[in-house]
Amino acid sequence: MPSPDCTKILTEATIDNLNFQVTHNPFEPGTCILWFRDIRTHISFTALGKFSEFDKRKVLEFVVRYSTSSMLRRELEHRRFARKVEMMPPSYVEKIELASTRNREAAYRTLFNLDVAMSIDASELARRRKIMAKRFHPDAGGNTKAMSLINQAYDFLSEKASGD
Repeated sequence: MPSPDCTKILTEATIDNLNFQVTHNPFEPGTCILWFRDIRTHISFTALGKFSEFDKRKVLEFVVRYSTSSMLRRELEHRRFARKVEMMPPSYVEKIELASTRNREAAYRTLFNLDVAMSIDASELARRRKIMAKRFHPDAGGNTKAMSLINQAYDFLSEKASGD
């Protein structure tokens, strides 16, 4: 997906530490993309969603809801994580396994898509493990080795969460 730098910014807003930009979608004429970043931690913008048309009022209403509702932010993050896991090939887990010998915590945080700067929330970790289990559990047609590594990473990160 292109960055917001390569298309014209239609509008932008900043609420607290969240910075938003809306650009035309170069792949679907008439639609627009909402980008965001946390000014404190993220250097570049990340696509948050697509609108079927640019209606500034609707976009800004969504931005306000997103900024003020931690529940909405968590739900959208879970959806993004679930999409990422669905597209994740088993070879990705193997790469994490190779990296884990060098820097275990960073590799496991990458697997669970946890920002290095954020503390580990046990319930969030469990929810992400469940999402990955649906994809990689051997009983669901997944990979035994991948599921084993997911469990190992979960146990390791759970210890870190209880140690915080």
